[in-house]
Amino acid sequence: MDVSGNPILYAYQLEALPPPPDILTLSDLLNEQSVVQSKEEADKALLETIGSTPVSNLRPKFVEWVLKGRPSAFPIIILDIQPPNRCSDGEVRNLADYITFCSGKSISEHVDLLQAKLPDIRLSFANIQGKIAVVVLSS
Repeated sequence: MDVSGNPILYAYQLEALPPPPDILTLSDLLNEQSVVQSKEEADKALLETIGSTPVSNLRPKFVEWVLKGRPSAFPIIILDIQPPNRCSDGEVRNLADYITFCSGKSISEHVDLLQAKLPDIRLSFANIQGKIAVVVLSS
């Protein structure tokens, strides 16, 4: 420091730092803010299909369930939703918290919307091989 309290810089300290390496990784791309936000929006839209799907579209799955003897935890809807490494707000979330974050509803609330259309058929949800499944339960 000089007498005025300013640091003294020597010529070797003024040399430019080397530029960062010129590389791009898949991880960089997957963590890109716009990519994460697009994924969250797509996952929200996918989750909203649970409650908005017409029951008539699910009829073939229910018929299959009945023909197989009404097994418990029979999947009628399977959604491939995986949380990103970090959400668009920078937080790390597990699947349940991610569903609530990106869609504004818990998985239970999404399933309840479909359940309201099926008065005497019980639904639930499960994680089947890393995917969210809406399942029909035996009565």
